[in-house]
Amino acid sequence: MVSLCIKKQFVLEENNTLFLVLRRCAFVTGFIFIIFSTITACKKETDVNKYDMGYDYLPYDSGTYVIYKVDSIIYNDFDYSRRYSTVYLKEKIGEQFLDNLGRLAKRVNRYYSDTLTTNWDWYNAAYIVKTKTMVERVDDNLRYVKMIFPNDINSKWLGNRLITIPPPYILDSTNYYLSDWKYTIKERDKYYNNGYHIFDSTLLISQIQDSTAIFKTYSVERYARNVGLIYSECWIVTGEINIGSPWEDRAEKGFILRQYAIEYGKE
Repeated sequence: MVSLCIKKQFVLEENNTLFLVLRRCAFVTGFIFIIFSTITACKKETDVNKYDMGYDYLPYDSGTYVIYKVDSIIYNDFDYSRRYSTVYLKEKIGEQFLDNLGRLAKRVNRYYSDTLTTNWDWYNAAYIVKTKTMVERVDDNLRYVKMIFPNDINSKWLGNRLITIPPPYILDSTNYYLSDWKYTIKERDKYYNNGYHIFDSTLLISQIQDSTAIFKTYSVERYARNVGLIYSECWIVTGEINIGSPWEDRAEKGFILRQYAIEYGKE
């Protein structure tokens, strides 16, 4: 009887010990699980925070400005003349407001001058909407999707898809649609010299590259971190004579435009 009681007591103590061990194991396992989950969550959050979305390729702070030198050649097929011109354009991000879709937007106040030594004259106002996934810009009632986020190499989108009425600079609007332009990111974080400044991290967006023997349509934009647009080039020309000669020499109708950032900052 005594031995039986001792045996029962031994079994009871053994069970209690096992129970305590199991409880401790469960506690340790749960604690380890919590730690692991926390580490994993922190890692995921850190990974997301470290991912470079490229937001700084297009600054959004009010007061930020860029001054551009704009060179153009305009071809007139009526008298086969061409006109060369240079003007200066200043764009400055202004106040915030709600656009017609109820989204936060910012004005882009635009000024022009024939020289850098005279006062700026008012030109017009555009506006931009910057979200976590894209940047829209409205110029002369034409809405462009200028950039997307993240802006990785080879990312593609229809940047003019919101434009339903062909603008006047499209030479053949019945057969050629601006909304078909497929924007493509060709370069990212690339060193670039635009002839006036050196930028150590730029983004190149090809908007369209299309040409035949009788027309050429070409448009690119390059952006720099913490500056914005630093260079753009656009060709929309046609010509049916002197096939094989450089387009700049043989174009009969259309224009060539090059825009260079020559000064930037914040006022």
